[in-house]
Amino acid sequence: MSPAKDSRIYLRASASQTTLIRRAAEVQRKSMSEFVLDSACRSAESALYDLRTIRLDERGWAQFTAALDRDARVVPELQELFNEKAPWD
Repeated sequence: MSPAKDSRIYLRASASQTTLIRRAAEVQRKSMSEFVLDSACRSAESALYDLRTIRLDERGWAQFTAALDRDARVVPELQELFNEKAPWD
C-alpha cells in the first residue's frame, strides 16, 4: 500500500510544455500527475545524489587521498575564528 498523498504541488506550464508532458505520460501509460511526480522525484534524487557523491579519475583520487592522509596544520585565522563566541550564543 502506498503512503497517503496529502500534499499538493501547483505549477504553471505553457501549452507546448503541457502537450509534451501529456504525450510522454500517455506513452508511459501514466496520468500526467504520475508522470510529472515521478520525473520530479527522479530529478530531485539525482540532484541530491550529486551533492553527496565525489567522482574522481585516478589522479584526482590520488590527490584526494593524499590530502586526507596529510597531517593537520594550524591555521591561525581559523583558530581565532573558532575561539570567538558565536553570535547566537
